[in-house]
Amino acid sequence: MHDVIIIGAGPSGSTLALLLCQMGIKTLVVSKHSGTANTPRAHIFNQRAMEALRDAGIEKQLHGLASDTSKMMHTSWLESLLGEEYGRIYAWGNKPSAKGEYEEASPCMMSDLPQSVLEPVLVEEAKKQGAEYRFRQTFEKLENPEGDKDGLVTVWLTDRATSQRYSLRAKYLIGADGARSAVLNNLEIPIIGQQLNNAFNVHIRAEMSHLFAHRPGSLNWIINVESSDWSAVGNFRMVRPWNEFVVSLHPASTQQPKDGDEDFTPETETILQRLHQLIGDSKLPKDQQVPIEILSAYRWSINDQHAKQWQKGRVLCIGDAVHRHPPINGLGSNTCIGDAFNLAWKLAYVLKGIAGPRILETLTKERAQVGEAIVHRANEGMRAHRHLWSLLGLTPEDRQHVLSIMSSPTPDGEDYRLRVRQAQEATDAEVQALGIQMNQFYHNVGSQLVVSEQASERIPSLSTRDVPKSSDLLRHIVRTTEPGFHLPHVWLAADGQSARISTLDICGKGAFTLLTGMAGAGKWKGAVNALKQDAKIGSIPLRAHSIGFRQDYLDVYDEWRRVREVGDDGAVLVRPDHFVAWRVHSLAEVNNDPAAALRSVFSSMFG
Repeated sequence: MHDVIIIGAGPSGSTLALLLCQMGIKTLVVSKHSGTANTPRAHIFNQRAMEALRDAGIEKQLHGLASDTSKMMHTSWLESLLGEEYGRIYAWGNKPSAKGEYEEASPCMMSDLPQSVLEPVLVEEAKKQGAEYRFRQTFEKLENPEGDKDGLVTVWLTDRATSQRYSLRAKYLIGADGARSAVLNNLEIPIIGQQLNNAFNVHIRAEMSHLFAHRPGSLNWIINVESSDWSAVGNFRMVRPWNEFVVSLHPASTQQPKDGDEDFTPETETILQRLHQLIGDSKLPKDQQVPIEILSAYRWSINDQHAKQWQKGRVLCIGDAVHRHPPINGLGSNTCIGDAFNLAWKLAYVLKGIAGPRILETLTKERAQVGEAIVHRANEGMRAHRHLWSLLGLTPEDRQHVLSIMSSPTPDGEDYRLRVRQAQEATDAEVQALGIQMNQFYHNVGSQLVVSEQASERIPSLSTRDVPKSSDLLRHIVRTTEPGFHLPHVWLAADGQSARISTLDICGKGAFTLLTGMAGAGKWKGAVNALKQDAKIGSIPLRAHSIGFRQDYLDVYDEWRRVREVGDDGAVLVRPDHFVAWRVHSLAEVNNDPAAALRSVFSSMFG
């Protein structure tokens, strides 16, 4: 019998396994694959995801394996890699006017980290913490999702090496098995939306420093008018600079490749031909062409799908199992890691008897609206790209017409050049929109783990479909200590001889954290110590830190005072996943009895 069985060893499943094991929970991870990811897959990991991995203690290790942000500087649109450029935009925090906000937003930097590099680290670190992994195991079905008489779920698996079918039992089962989730299907939880069309990825090795060194960027879009079918648009996505790439090939329309043939797979020679067209050397002699080694080629689906419900009894689903969308904004694996960070501490608290199972219902309440939001935003970004493709011309005839207009020194030419530039800048929301990456809120969603002083209406959820495309909510990070919002990152220091430390670093790691100032330090810390002796809630991991002059941490830039939004004798209670659970502006607000206030807050959250 296991505490937790996780189906799926990708970013969501393995992050969850690592975090659970760090909190002492026995975890078995099962995967149908023979090992970790053998293709790069996801690659852009944003600051929120890196913060979760920082909490798990592996951020520094991963940065050593990632390409630095200077290699992610641009997104470009080209006739071909050797041909004419139609324009470029800054990407991933490299825009000069945006760099400061990215640095202010988080202690972490964005990373270009292929999934094939990330997953082995997650798996090995989880194993070090006690996780068990079984690869080549196919999920067949589950029984008793609500729990049998012993409160256990039964899962049936088949060992692909021996064809042996067997069952296991666990207190909780997690479906982290990707976009074709067998667990979600077995639960008969509906997925809302549809599969839009297919694209085709080619993982290649090719030395092309001479084509990228002068405009470094992880995304390079090419409109291939020579072949306007399944490879009408190609995107050279950097895996390793500048000799390894994934080339994503998209059809001109939303139709399936080759008239909807699900089994469509082009021949190697055809793929090479299309790649050379995109590079721009297809008409050169062979010895003058860029040598290309095809490492793998595979078809993938562009989806617009999400689940409204993520749980049935003792079975919970996270990651691509419940939100499926194109890779625009790089939100896929980042959101998967966020799902795991949200669930891990809750599941650990339930299994340790700290909280009742009702808190697991907050996974759906908090994260389903996030899943819906990122699916909506990713597909909106995809539509922006398609609009730009159409402006540049997807057929030889259209391209010739477009170029004749764009090269014309006439008002019509000027107008069209402006339209193309505006369309390019509209895709800025994919690669230069801090708000989309960071603004995930849990206020006003009915979560018992957010104890609001008053339900705020001043900031809508990103899932609100009428949020304007130009909204500051999409472009800029919201920094507030209001309950339900992410704790703002601020640099502190233990003293004048110590290195800087983030507010996020003194929180998390499976515990609640109370932050207060000099005026409240004595009473709030005394209240926390008193609660540790409380028979009902003394088991809750809880720490307290005071911030200010001669306190636990020095507010070195006076920035915490500016963002805390409470008085010096007030307090901010932060959940293990860095979200604010509760705050109070002053001791007077709790009748000078902080211990009673904290008892009430934790009783409200945990019952």
